[in-house]
Amino acid sequence: MGKKYDVAIIGGGPAGLTAGIYAARAGKSTAVIERGLIGGQITFTDSIDNFPAAPGMNGAEYAMKIQSQAESFGAEIIMDEITEVTAPETEGGTFKIKGNSDEYEATAVVLATGLDNRKMGISGEDGLISRGISFCAVCDGAFFRNKEVAVYGGGNTAVEDAAFLANICSKVTIIHRRDRFRAEQAVVDELKALDNVEFVMTSNVVGVNGDKALESITVKNNETGETRDIDVSALFVAIGKIPNGKPFANLVATDEAGYFDIGETCEASTPGVFVAGDGRSKELKQLTTAVSDGSIAATKACHYVDRMNGQEYV
Repeated sequence: MGKKYDVAIIGGGPAGLTAGIYAARAGKSTAVIERGLIGGQITFTDSIDNFPAAPGMNGAEYAMKIQSQAESFGAEIIMDEITEVTAPETEGGTFKIKGNSDEYEATAVVLATGLDNRKMGISGEDGLISRGISFCAVCDGAFFRNKEVAVYGGGNTAVEDAAFLANICSKVTIIHRRDRFRAEQAVVDELKALDNVEFVMTSNVVGVNGDKALESITVKNNETGETRDIDVSALFVAIGKIPNGKPFANLVATDEAGYFDIGETCEASTPGVFVAGDGRSKELKQLTTAVSDGSIAATKACHYVDRMNGQEYV
């Protein structure tokens, strides 16, 4: 069995890194274990405009700053994919944490596992991912400079992606299954002011076409049933996220959509387990609520560790 920590945080997005700051600053031995990209989904954001005192900061810069802050207090950043966490048989024992690269132990665990991109689920999609189909406009948009592209979705991410791409691509077609966007009106208004954006509403992408690379998409109007092909070099998919909590269902109950069914206390029914971030069932999933969760979950985890060590908070 690998190294033992007071607090192990699974997930290195804003919630997990904030938890790392709070736990390490409280003097607890702390590990933040991330399977992929430190910073998580926020890393792909071109400009953070609604986080207090950080207008215009890009997501990658924010992720670097928060990682550095966590490490400055002594949090250890570990790159590994956790596949299983086993609770102790009795309260106060250690959690056994199994990863692809190593195994760990911890007195308390914070699950900040976040979300994955939702795929369209249509034929040919998997074969064209990274060959014209992308889930990150900020990451891949530059590859399609001065070309015609499409965005699929109707939330803030989709509309923001379309606006970003409109600055570097010759034309952007945004497709949404409803007749109005779910995104904030201010963001929609900004997109509508651009002259190289076409809006295809009440429609779904039902086909992706191309052998070695994406050449066109097939769009179906939900009211008329009419289909048409749109020639594009890239399709940026922004139709939602899927929570990553399934491997930890033995520790925390999930709702029908797979989100951790935990309230604002961030405290699971399994003693010593706490939940933070977008993987938790909540009304608003934003950077502000993620870091809030991280601070709450880590504080409660530290209190739990202290209690297990015979210390009590008054």
